[in-house]
Amino acid sequence: MPKILVLFFIFVNFCFGAFENELSNFDKNFINANNQEQVKFHHQLKSLYIQSVIQDDEKSKIEVLKRLIISSNALNLDDKSYANELEESGVKQNVINALREVIIKLKDEKSKTSTKVSSKNDTQIIQASNSLNKKNKEEQAKPKQIKQNEIEDQDKKIIDKNLTKNINQNKQDTNSQSDIKKDKIYILSSKKNDQGVELSLNSNLKKEDIKNFILDEKNNFRYIIDFGAILEGGRKKYDFNDYSIVISQYNPKITRIVVYAKERFPINFKLDENKISILATQKKQEKKKNSIQEKSKQENIIDKKISKQEVKSRTTEKKQIQNINEKKNQKEETLYVLDVDKVLNGVVLNLSKDVDEKEINSFSSKEQNIFRHIISFKGVLEGSRKSFSFKQNTITVAQYNPKTIRIVLSGPKEFQFTQDVSDKTLMIAFQDSKNTTKINSNKSALNSNFRSKKLIVIDAGHGGKDSGALSDKAGTLKEKNIVLDTALKLGNELKKKGYKVLYTRSTDKFINLRDRTKFANDKKADLFISIHANAAPNAKKAKSAEGVETFFLSPARSERSKKAAEKENQGDFEEINYFSKQSILNFLNREKIIASNKFAIDVQKNILSQVRKKYKVVDGGVREAPFWVLVGAQMPAILIEIGYITHPNEGKRIANKNFQDTLAKGIVDGVESYFYNNR
Repeated sequence: MPKILVLFFIFVNFCFGAFENELSNFDKNFINANNQEQVKFHHQLKSLYIQSVIQDDEKSKIEVLKRLIISSNALNLDDKSYANELEESGVKQNVINALREVIIKLKDEKSKTSTKVSSKNDTQIIQASNSLNKKNKEEQAKPKQIKQNEIEDQDKKIIDKNLTKNINQNKQDTNSQSDIKKDKIYILSSKKNDQGVELSLNSNLKKEDIKNFILDEKNNFRYIIDFGAILEGGRKKYDFNDYSIVISQYNPKITRIVVYAKERFPINFKLDENKISILATQKKQEKKKNSIQEKSKQENIIDKKISKQEVKSRTTEKKQIQNINEKKNQKEETLYVLDVDKVLNGVVLNLSKDVDEKEINSFSSKEQNIFRHIISFKGVLEGSRKSFSFKQNTITVAQYNPKTIRIVLSGPKEFQFTQDVSDKTLMIAFQDSKNTTKINSNKSALNSNFRSKKLIVIDAGHGGKDSGALSDKAGTLKEKNIVLDTALKLGNELKKKGYKVLYTRSTDKFINLRDRTKFANDKKADLFISIHANAAPNAKKAKSAEGVETFFLSPARSERSKKAAEKENQGDFEEINYFSKQSILNFLNREKIIASNKFAIDVQKNILSQVRKKYKVVDGGVREAPFWVLVGAQMPAILIEIGYITHPNEGKRIANKNFQDTLAKGIVDGVESYFYNNR
C-alpha cells in the first residue's frame, strides 16, 4: 500500500524541495500507520508548513500542502484551506481532486478482501509512473526551461489517463462508502430563515447527545450547543438584526453552534428527527414587531400635528444643534493636558493629542540666586496647578492664562534639562550634571494612564490532568503547580503597577492549547505571557541542564529549541489539528515576529538582572521554537521557561516562593522596558 502512495507522488511531482526526507517518510508510512501515528504525521506536516512560509520556500510549501490534503482526508478533517492555497499557488483543481480520489481509493482498497483488484490498480499506477519517469529522462536531456503550467498539464494528462480506468470501480464502491458514512452523523446543509437557522443531518440525533451552555458577559451573550457530528462545507455564519449564529467544526469529532448577541434573550432549540432548528423566541419577534408598529403610529400622529410654527421651531433647533457641534469641534481642536505624572528626574504630561515641538516656546531667567527655565504652549490643563520636588529643584505645571500652559523648572544652581515629545506625551526632566545625555527611567516614564489601558494575559502552562514536567518519577514537584504560583505572583506585581491582568487559569484545571491564545485574542490583550518549567530529556542530563530561557514563536533553529517545543506541545497533542493555515499566518507575519522577539529580549534581560542579585542563574538565552500554545496569538507573545524542574538545585529553587517573587519582578521590569521602547 505505501508503494502506491510513493508511486503516485512520483508522477504528480518532480522533486520534494527542502524537506525530502520528511516527505519521503510520510509517503512510505502514512497510509499503514494507525490513527495516532497519522495525527503525528499531520502535526509534522504543519510544522514543515510553518517553516516553508517563513523561509518563503514556495516549492516546498506546495509539496507540503499536497500531503496535507492527503492527511486531512485520511483523518476526516476539512482540507478546504489547503486546497484554496494550492490553487492560489497555481496548482490546478483537477490535480487537487486527484489527490483526494487517491486517498479515497487507497482507503477502499485497504478494506477490500480481494487482492486482485488491488494488484490491478497497483499495476495501473506503476505503468503511469514508468510512463512519466521515461518522459522525465527525456526532458532532463533537454534544456531545463519547462514552465510550471506545462509541467502541470503533463501531470494532468497522466493522472486523467490512469485514473479514468478506476472511475467505474469507484462508483461501485459508493455504496460501501455510504455505509461507512452512516456510522457517523454529518451536517449535510444549513439554511437561514426569518427566525433563525435550520440544519439537516444524515441521520437522527438524540437529545442526550447534545450539550448546551450559556456564557453571559457584559455586552457579550453566547448560547453554545455542542454535539458529535462532522460539518460538511466548512464554517457558516448567519447574521440577523441583533444576533448572529455561527456553525463550525470545534474539533474533529464535535460540531459547535454559537448564538452571539449583546444582550441575553431566550432561544428556542428544536430537534426533529434529522433536523435541528435554532430560533429566536416568538416573544422577542412579537416584541420587536409591536415596537415597530407603535413607532409607526407615533410617527403618523406627529406628522399630522406638524404646522408652520413647528417647522420654524425645527429650523431653530437645527441651528442650535449646529452651534453645539461647532463648539464641540472647537473643543476637540484644543490641546488638553489630561494628567501629569512624576518620573525619576522630571514629569510626563499626558496630552489629548500630539503637540508639535515648534509650538513649544521656552526662555530662561535668574532672580535672587534662583535659576528658572520656563516652557509654554497653547492648551488647557485639566485639574489644578501641580508642583513636584526633586531634591533642591522643583517643576511646576500651571494654567498661565485661559489659552496657555506654563511649565517652570527652578533650582538654586544652574541646571540643564531635557525635553522629549512623542506619542501624545511631553516629558520634561532635569539632566544629571555627570551625564549630558537625556536622563529618564524607562520604567518610571510610563504614566498611570498608559498602564491602565494595557491588558496582559498570563498563561500558566498545563494544569488539571496534564501535570507537565515532573522533578522525578515520584512527581515530588509538578510543573503545573510551580508555574501557577509564579503566574499568580506575576499578575499581582503587574496589578501593583497599574496594568490590567487576566489569567487563562487561576486554579488547577486543564485548558486546551487553542483556548489559551483564543482567550487573549477575544479579550484584545496587548501582551501574552506563557509560564513553563523545563525538563532534561534524560537522567544523564538532569544534573547539567539548567537555566532560564525565553522563547518566541518561529521554526526551531536548534536541537535544544526543538526538544523544549516537543515537551510542551505533547501535553495537548491532538489539539494541533484545530489550528488552520489562517491562524498560523495571522501570527507569522514579520511585524509580530519582530515584536515578540523584542519582547522576549527585554524580558530575558530584566529577569537575569533581577534574579542575579540573589541567585546564581544560568542564562539560557532568547530562542525561537514552534510552540503550539503561541500559535494564533494576535499580539506579541512569549513563553518563559523559568528553569529546569529536573535539576537537583534549580528544581527546588523555582518552587521557592522567594525566588518566584524575584522572578515576577524581573518579568514586570521586562514588560515595562518593552512598552517604553515600543510606545
